[in-house]
Amino acid sequence: MNLIYNIFVYTIWFLATYYVVLILLILLIGRDKLYEKARKSLGRKPWVSIIVPAYNEEAKISYTIESLKKVIYDKIEFIIVNDGSKDSTPETVRHAIGGDPRFIFIDRKQNKGKAASLNEGIARSKGEFVATIDADSVIEPRMISKVLPYFAEREVAAVTVAVRVKNPKTILHKIFELEYIIGLSLMLKVFSFFNGIFVTPGPFSIYRKSIMEKIGGFDEHNITEDMEIAYRIQKARYRIENCMSAKVYTIVPDTFRQICVQRKRWYSGAIYTLAKHRDMILNKKYGFFGYFMFFNYVLIFMGLFLFLYSTYLLAKNLLENLLYFQYTSFNFLNQLKYFELDYLMLGRTTILGIIAISFTILALLVGLYFTRTSASKRKMGVVGYPFLFFFYQWFWILSIISVVRGKKAKWR
Repeated sequence: MNLIYNIFVYTIWFLATYYVVLILLILLIGRDKLYEKARKSLGRKPWVSIIVPAYNEEAKISYTIESLKKVIYDKIEFIIVNDGSKDSTPETVRHAIGGDPRFIFIDRKQNKGKAASLNEGIARSKGEFVATIDADSVIEPRMISKVLPYFAEREVAAVTVAVRVKNPKTILHKIFELEYIIGLSLMLKVFSFFNGIFVTPGPFSIYRKSIMEKIGGFDEHNITEDMEIAYRIQKARYRIENCMSAKVYTIVPDTFRQICVQRKRWYSGAIYTLAKHRDMILNKKYGFFGYFMFFNYVLIFMGLFLFLYSTYLLAKNLLENLLYFQYTSFNFLNQLKYFELDYLMLGRTTILGIIAISFTILALLVGLYFTRTSASKRKMGVVGYPFLFFFYQWFWILSIISVVRGKKAKWR
């Protein structure tokens, strides 16, 4: 069993190292393209509709509306869809809109879900391009002028932007801030080099309306509509681009419990989406996308199995040692006074773990450099970043249990 376990450890370590090194090499080779502007100009100013689905957002939506009011673009409309909120969201929206004629407010009393709200907004819109923004996010004034040029190429169906955390204050928020900077900004740009973007993030993404209508809009039965729509865009053989110079700032849930609820929806939705589009896996018809998704999920589930089995072995050995030492009157506290770390006595698995943590920090620092983000101003986040590995395992465990039990994750 030890031989099988060691082989499993080395296999995962090799695959994870290969993945990180590959990403770093791609970054080094394509570093000049990270902030490169679209190669062509759209040559005109089409109408753009920005849709804001809202459910119980009385505390945050006014900030979103204020940021929309500052958008610098002439032919634009904002469509806010209240999804049967049970709080004072409708009153907050009406007060924040004031008399701005660019806003359309759909005050629906029935709760149908985020995807249904987005589809209702698209049906009501007059824009050639439709953008979606969460009701807890704010965008830059020149967002539209930055993303529209990417649509000069007719095969581009959607454009994503850099997602950042708005006003991170707690240590937890500062850790997840770095995850957003790397995962929902830099990595999406890297994946765009190979047409491998697998999600159009809810905080802000913009779509070509004609293609959205062609592929049937958002799936109203999917709890991660922003991921599922990306799969269908890829399946229809269109492109998803990323504009790193455009930023949207979103709010991370206040508590770890709320983050768990959010991530359970994200990850269980990812499982449902993968199952729905399983025909894309390892299908050369879809190029890099089909192979990347297979590799990504194999690595995730292998890592989860290793984590659970390692935790079991650790608990088993600890219990056996405690049962043994209780008969010897062994004084642990007294031994701590004479404890010395002997590096030569470290096991191979421990050494691999130390290397993996060091490599993770190094990759993070490189990523922050390429995203023009100061690491010195985010020291607490950098120190806590490796703990994301343990958070991820917990999120995936919750999600898998939810899927197995058939529990439906809610939008809020």
